[in-house]
Amino acid sequence: MKWKNLAIVAAVFAALFLWVYFYEIKGEKTREEASEKEKRIFQFEEKDIAQLTVKNADGEFVLQKDKDNWKLVQPLAAKADKSSADSLASDIAQAKSERALDEANPNFKNFGLEPAFVKIAVKLGSGQTHSLELGDKDFSSSSVFARIPGQNKILVLPSSLHSSATKKLFDFRDKNVLEFQRDQLKAMNILTKGKEYALEKATDDWSVKKPFESRADNTEINSIVGDLEFAKVEEFVDSPAELKTYGLASPAVRVDLFLGDNRARETLLIGNKIDTNYYAKDEARDAVFKIKEDLFKKLDFESTKIRDKKVLRFERANVKQIDIKVSGTEMSFFRGSDDKWKMSKPTGHQGKFISEYKIFWPLEDLEGKELVDNANLTDAKYGFASPSAQIKVVEKSGKTAEVILGKLDNEQIFVKANSGTTVYKVEKKILEDLKLKPEDIIEK
Repeated sequence: MKWKNLAIVAAVFAALFLWVYFYEIKGEKTREEASEKEKRIFQFEEKDIAQLTVKNADGEFVLQKDKDNWKLVQPLAAKADKSSADSLASDIAQAKSERALDEANPNFKNFGLEPAFVKIAVKLGSGQTHSLELGDKDFSSSSVFARIPGQNKILVLPSSLHSSATKKLFDFRDKNVLEFQRDQLKAMNILTKGKEYALEKATDDWSVKKPFESRADNTEINSIVGDLEFAKVEEFVDSPAELKTYGLASPAVRVDLFLGDNRARETLLIGNKIDTNYYAKDEARDAVFKIKEDLFKKLDFESTKIRDKKVLRFERANVKQIDIKVSGTEMSFFRGSDDKWKMSKPTGHQGKFISEYKIFWPLEDLEGKELVDNANLTDAKYGFASPSAQIKVVEKSGKTAEVILGKLDNEQIFVKANSGTTVYKVEKKILEDLKLKPEDIIEK
């Protein structure tokens, strides 16, 4: 009998809990959502909108949904600014009436609604249409007076809708100079200062293929790509004339981006300077526009700007052996099975632990201040036949990089790697940096 009573009590508590949860907690949330939806002046969702027409003091603009983006169809055909179009669609779908002014015969003119300052027409994917008119803002400018045509009352709506609907043509137009996804970029050609540079990307590294072959400066190339990705139009040219008018028939700068496995091309042309801007054009679009001078300057470079000036390029973690020969002294170092660096030469110091940063930093800082392309490496002036120093770096994969230091040239020294025909002029202090002494690098 006692267990039976306990079971009854438990059942009562369970039922009470379920009632509290479903009615008081979950039900309250549902009621709040329903109440909020009732406050909305329209009962459709943002995703249902297929077309927006806005008529304001700057003209009439028609925006059509294009999958996840928007396009302008009036007063011209162009890609629309996604942020501006999304903002307008969201504001009108979510518009809630803060209060309504119910009068028998409201004087719409007193609220800027006759005639209305802004008229908005919404067309849904289902074919249904809705309209809204906006008038003056209230005294605080935080709200705007509105009405739905055919209804005899004045609504008070958030002013954010007024801001979204009073934009100019420039605001509604897509202002990306070029449209591309950075992770799809495979190669890039840049014509500047009369020279064309062909750049290829392999994984995360860039290389120059024309007019010479060398590693590219990844930091500089990625900076150029970033500037192109985020570059915005400063101003559109109305009714553009022939391209030669803007220096775009024979542009000062031309950039070709090759995207994806099929190498789809996006091209930017930059022409004449106009005040502090430059005329430019996306070759795939009719529009001529102006861009900031900064982008032109970034693309108007000398060859040394985009080159990797490091003589050696490696990751410390991938290196297993380093050999250095300077002034007749040979020193060798290797990475042990315990991942610690040890010395194998000179005799008497084999197996001793060393401070790895002391052998790595001179190699990592080996950078050419000047570069000589397509050099005759056998020319006696470089002194490579009788090296002043030699460096060998062996990676775990077996890949080997060798560097030879030749003659001094005032405050610099000629240096070459085992690949290519480029000569690097490096500060001569590298010779002193390479003269490592066992007692200075062996861990105490």
